[in-house]
Amino acid sequence: MGLDETQGYLRAALGGAETARGDLLEHLRPRLVLWAAGRLSAALRAQVEPEDVAQDILLAVHKDFAGFQGEDTCAFFKWFFTVAENRIRDLADHYGALKRQLPPPLSFSQTSPSNAAARGEQVTRMMAAIARLPEDHRQVIVLRKIEERPGDEVAMILGRSENAVGILLCRALKQLSEALRAENLVGSEGSAPRPPS
Repeated sequence: MGLDETQGYLRAALGGAETARGDLLEHLRPRLVLWAAGRLSAALRAQVEPEDVAQDILLAVHKDFAGFQGEDTCAFFKWFFTVAENRIRDLADHYGALKRQLPPPLSFSQTSPSNAAARGEQVTRMMAAIARLPEDHRQVIVLRKIEERPGDEVAMILGRSENAVGILLCRALKQLSEALRAENLVGSEGSAPRPPS
């Protein structure tokens, strides 16, 4: 799920290819599920699953896609995660006030129940491993690897130099890999979750 690959999907979607927008959103779905799992409060997590929240966000992004003004992935991710934050805020408001329930999820692809369950299990394992990391390690992984914010922006958010952020990210990913390996979550079969790359 690299930046170059995302740029290719984004270019095709901006070019208006028939299925390109759906392909872009499906490409971003695993990253978004992981991001949503880390963003949901305990109260909201009791009401909705990260997969459902991600679906709701993808639907909002799909509807608002014409409103995106930009051409590069940095601008796109900033816009994408702003839409995502707004949707989570809306969901929290609605559930908190008990005014409405989350609409049934719509799918951009034919994800089988078994694939959805496997992805959900991987997200749960990955989030548990990330949750055990120190706070600064969690923050740098979310900001750099899940939200793909530029290094200078992350440095400003964390109050560190770009070089210090790079070192912190390396240490955080190493610690996450070791934690997953220690729990036998990283297997040779490739079925276990991998740290965000």
